Amino acid sequence: MTPEIWSQTEDYLSALLCPPDADLALALHCSEQEHLPPINVSPLQGRQISLLARMVGARRILEVGTLGGYSTLWLAKTLPPDGRMITIENNPVHAAVAIGNLKQAGLSGQVEVRLGNAAERLAALIDEKAEPYDFFFIDADQHNNVVYFESCLRLGRPGSVIVLDNVVRSGEVRQTGTTNQAVRATQQVLQMVGSAEDVDGAVFQTVGRRGHDGMLVARIR
Repeated sequence: MTPEIWSQTEDYLSALLCPPDADLALALHCSEQEHLPPINVSPLQGRQISLLARMVGARRILEVGTLGGYSTLWLAKTLPPDGRMITIENNPVHAAVAIGNLKQAGLSGQVEVRLGNAAERLAALIDEKAEPYDFFFIDADQHNNVVYFESCLRLGRPGSVIVLDNVVRSGEVRQTGTTNQAVRATQQVLQMVGSAEDVDGAVFQTVGRRGHDGMLVARIR
């Protein structure tokens, strides 16, 4: 198996399973025009997280790491009419692009983009004692993964699902004694899930145009 085969297979699957969507296409175009880094989820990954959100019947969704709103749109489109979503973004340029993309898609009324430090924003949500969230997607600065994951646990309920992206990183996650803070934080989250009595989890490895990576899918018992 080669990266070329991974890419070709991803293109084949995306063509079959990810129907054209004008809102999603526009979000990618606007992100490119504003020179945002091309680190958004792939179409197939977007389909995966949206399917997971639908499977749990998510009415309240929380996302950590918005970028241009591409993954946000995938998730927001699964919400019922009374559903709501909050997405947290630290970069004001990224947040502005996401707000514009959500407005173009007619989803501004259901999705709130909160600008600021994600750890602080999550702490504020905990202090608000708001209704628990049903689904979480974490795709942000990975050295803070422990804080993000623990905060999502506190903001969830039994049955809530937490998805953490980029946990494999071409196999880096298996390296012992690494000094990479992002990898160490991810390892801590995986160890936490593996030993927790109130969380079930599994990692789904992926290959494609972005290489070898994967997502942690965890469920609060």
